[in-house]
Amino acid sequence: MPSVMDEIKRKWAILLAKYQQALYRLKKNRLKFIHLLRNYTKLKFLYINTRKTASKQRAQQLEQNITEKYQLVLDHSHRLRHIDEDLLKAAEMTRQDFESSFYVDLLFRNYLPDDFTNTAEYAVPTFHFPIMVEHDAQPGEPDVHPFIHLEIGGKRVYDRKNRLFIYYLEVKDISPETELEYFHKTDKLVKTLSIANNRLQSAKKTIEMHKVMLISLVCSLIEEHNKETSEHLQKIRLLTEHLTGECKRLKLVAPDSYSLDDYIQDISYTSVLHDIGKAAIPRELIQKQGKLAPEEFSVIKQHPVHGAKYIRKIIDMFRVDPAFAGYTGFLNIPYQICLYHHERWDGRGYPRGLAGQAIPFPARVISVVDAYDAMRAKRSYNVTKSHAECLEVLRDESGRQFDPALVQAFLNIEKKIEVLGY
Repeated sequence: MPSVMDEIKRKWAILLAKYQQALYRLKKNRLKFIHLLRNYTKLKFLYINTRKTASKQRAQQLEQNITEKYQLVLDHSHRLRHIDEDLLKAAEMTRQDFESSFYVDLLFRNYLPDDFTNTAEYAVPTFHFPIMVEHDAQPGEPDVHPFIHLEIGGKRVYDRKNRLFIYYLEVKDISPETELEYFHKTDKLVKTLSIANNRLQSAKKTIEMHKVMLISLVCSLIEEHNKETSEHLQKIRLLTEHLTGECKRLKLVAPDSYSLDDYIQDISYTSVLHDIGKAAIPRELIQKQGKLAPEEFSVIKQHPVHGAKYIRKIIDMFRVDPAFAGYTGFLNIPYQICLYHHERWDGRGYPRGLAGQAIPFPARVISVVDAYDAMRAKRSYNVTKSHAECLEVLRDESGRQFDPALVQAFLNIEKKIEVLGY
């Protein structure tokens, strides 16, 4: 008979064989698992690449569909994102011609929705939009300037990824039917007036651009002293343009003896002059890092007075000349901006201690704009704040440092402001 020890050895041998068999299967399964994992990784990589390719193709297809359906695409910064080649040919313009023309300004000023308080899709109602086509008359031919008549409509969509309001516009040429209708309703005088108006609009656009360039030239002369960059001044102008546009929509501004559109444009153009008085302040104070001593801050606080004096000198110089006297009213805007943009709504500002509506409207606008820019800009003497943090400060100071109505207008367009980036 086998002994107990023999029985134990036998069972141990069986268990060992089973263990070795299980270990073999485990190794085999582990190899299968590694193989499957590799295959899974390859498949996942292939899936991701396929998805990326499909997404790219879908994006290209969507882009193609958009450009096929919408002949004109703009964003809220007045940038031309797409224009149909046939439309350019009909208008006898290049893309650059159209983008720099006053027609883009007219679209935004008179036709496209300017309510930016929400990001929902917004329908753009259909409207009639004529464009004059240049015509070089041959000797003996009448000076004719035909129009193309466009029917434009579409939608405005908020692009969350790029934080832009995009206008997708369908454009239809309705020239034949419009010309036929005009043939029965118009005469030579009306056409002459239309041509004159078109020339006037072109001249006005040219004057506006020259005005901006000359103001920018003045700013460039003082940039080195103030250490203000052209990028900073450009952002001040854009912030002012957005805020005054919203004020116009909300009917917060009603200038006396001044076209509303010209008034808010001139506020935007001259906003960059707000700190020209710093040219009279010692450079070491302007560039000083850290907290200013009380007597040093008293010197800095004189820059609004210095800036206003510079502009007053120009006003007085031209006012005595009858040829220019009627045009000096434009300079009152930068004068008010320079002198009063550090006043506070509660009367605790400087240099005059004005309060509430006694502070001229242009200065109240720049007060909000300059404060936002100062908080957002990267400067040696302050800690940069986020867009959301700046909005919180504006809310807190509404009714104290700032005009409450202008703060609310700024909050209405905060999506447009955020995209400027800092």
